[in-house]
Amino acid sequence: MSRADELYKATCRKILEEGFSDEGLNVRPKWEDGTPAHTIKTFGVVNRYNLAEEFPIMTLRRTYWKSAVDELLWIWQKKSNRICDLGSHVWDEWAGEDGTIGKAYGYQMNRPICIYTDPVHKTPESFRSYKNQTEYIIEYLREFPNGRWGVATLWNPEELSGMNLVPCCHTSTWNL
Repeated sequence: MSRADELYKATCRKILEEGFSDEGLNVRPKWEDGTPAHTIKTFGVVNRYNLAEEFPIMTLRRTYWKSAVDELLWIWQKKSNRICDLGSHVWDEWAGEDGTIGKAYGYQMNRPICIYTDPVHKTPESFRSYKNQTEYIIEYLREFPNGRWGVATLWNPEELSGMNLVPCCHTSTWNL
């Protein structure tokens, strides 16, 4: 069993034992069609992985490595939101008439980034422009190997309405 499996099972146990239910928080007592939504959940789960030890992939269920890697490369390397650029068909049902998933995933990765690498002092020397989030993460880690602001996000509240699929895995923090 992988570490990812162990963390997943521990999270599921925690949710079942300590999770908030719709009775406790009245979060979502019914679905839109009126069916009761018996939801138990928790918030702010963070899993950390040491890539020197193992790649964080679950083995509890069969994982299609080729599809998983293709999806990651589709988002991070191709920075695409076009379904035809993906080698599998798992996203097909979210494709719009234009063949994209709207302003989601790769579309957000491909947005230019302009930041101050020293957000406290904001000097002209600390201002950086990157053509996209992938370049930002790579260059940021090269220049600031001990930095704490290597964050990529696919979550853009301004454009959620233009996404055919709201990103579920939307934020990653990178450090060395």
